[in-house]
Amino acid sequence: MSAADDILVLLAAGSARRMQAVVDDKITALLAGKPVFLHSLQSFLSTGLIGRVVITYRDEAQLTKLKAQLAGHLPTATQIDFVPGGESRQDSVLAALNTCEGHAGLVHIHDGARPLVSPEAIRKVRDKAKETGAAILAGRAADTVKIAKIGSTSVETSPDRGLVWTAETPQVFRTAIVLKAYRKVAELQRKVTDDSSAVEFVGQEVSLVENPSVNLKLTRPADFVLAEAILKTR
Repeated sequence: MSAADDILVLLAAGSARRMQAVVDDKITALLAGKPVFLHSLQSFLSTGLIGRVVITYRDEAQLTKLKAQLAGHLPTATQIDFVPGGESRQDSVLAALNTCEGHAGLVHIHDGARPLVSPEAIRKVRDKAKETGAAILAGRAADTVKIAKIGSTSVETSPDRGLVWTAETPQVFRTAIVLKAYRKVAELQRKVTDDSSAVEFVGQEVSLVENPSVNLKLTRPADFVLAEAILKTR
């Protein structure tokens, strides 16, 4: 396996419902003068680990814009494939993973709306995944978490904050492991909100790797202002 044998699945097919119409597409919107998705894509490619990139897209209009924004920004040797996304995040991930069948290395799954991920964090979680087969970038919870009673806003329990982590991306797995997991949850029509949940469901242990830097996900309009301020400090 060569050093640049890893696959990056970059998820760009999501909607921007919580952006309150400030931006039509948070993935292709400009952040510090550059499309949002290009920030993280260039961080991944700078590690020298990625041999192929699979980008999911929402519709033909977005695909056209993604291709136009990529032009001139990537090494000519970079293999970029585009895959139409599905109704949900997990549908999009499975569609991308289905194009990776037979790959014997590692696959990094990353939300295109997380532009601040650093090359150092990418290498750190990748090293752990190479060792264990499954690892995700995560942060220790800074706030006390409350679990609500089902169908209520009353508190059911307060878990020990020292045991609580917030999942981020990239989440990195041996390709065969995560592909098997996603096919199983699809077969059973089980809903998952991240890749680790699918892999956990089939009994694979997943390692938590603490992220040393801010890895904000752009969800609301104010997040663009914060992300731009963070980029100015780097």
